[in-house]
Amino acid sequence: MTVVALTQMVPKTLSICETLAADGISVELIDPRTVAPLDIETIASSVAKTGRLLIVDEAFALYGIGAEIAAQLADRGFDDLDAPIRRLNGVHTPTPYSPTLEAAVVPTVEMIGQAIRDLAAE
Repeated sequence: MTVVALTQMVPKTLSICETLAADGISVELIDPRTVAPLDIETIASSVAKTGRLLIVDEAFALYGIGAEIAAQLADRGFDDLDAPIRRLNGVHTPTPYSPTLEAAVVPTVEMIGQAIRDLAAE
């Protein structure tokens, strides 16, 4: 499956990939690094190979780069998708400064792993 992870979600996603591989789930992780310009061709070619796309972003889902990636892939690569595009985002609230509270609103490694497993099962 293709996972596009943004900013701090990249190392979190990378940390679960080995565990997922042991479970038979292969992840092609893409870190776009820049969003303007967005390398949509790399993402589209990966989705053409894998058939699945998960976008992981710590920002909330509305109006963000994850929504833009999903929209562009729906336009360019709809026929390559074997399952709906899924997004995993932070809670729609300002990110708190406290590490304990931040952990409650930002996706965790466990949440990322579960989202990948769920999409792989579709």
